[in-house]
Amino acid sequence: MAKDKRFLTLLQNALESIQDPRFFETERGFQGELLVQLGKRLKQAGFPGDPLVEQEYQKTIPSHGINIRPDIIIHVPFGRGHAKRRDEGNFVAMELKLRSTENDARRDFASLEQMHAALRYPLTVFINIDSDKTHSGLCPRSIAGQTACIAVRLEDGNPVVRLQEP
Repeated sequence: MAKDKRFLTLLQNALESIQDPRFFETERGFQGELLVQLGKRLKQAGFPGDPLVEQEYQKTIPSHGINIRPDIIIHVPFGRGHAKRRDEGNFVAMELKLRSTENDARRDFASLEQMHAALRYPLTVFINIDSDKTHSGLCPRSIAGQTACIAVRLEDGNPVVRLQEP
């Protein structure tokens, strides 16, 4: 759990560094800048095996047992040969949503739940962009103990991050 705490502090710092209002206009724009900010800080997280932070786009049923594409993952890619199974070397799966509705949040939580079940991501994160609602009350019990729920918005030009830890 110490690594999770360390990562959540790093994530909060990354979120607080996103200050340009333009990034709060679209989910993809925010996601791109968050990837940059996390990439700058990832070594500080202390994850073993030289992991990457990346957009996930290749989860397939034949290889992974699911076809979910989380917005951001932190993992050691299986192709590097460090893991014997695809559910090893996975650290964080994140879903982001711009001004999430309850239905949007439920869908993203369901995706995180499936990512945990299929690929054993020990930490899952839901980030609601340009909002003050974390939607933590909608998180399924099966992942509630491992899911950080975050709302991030700008207030007077400064990022405000509301983090509800698992």
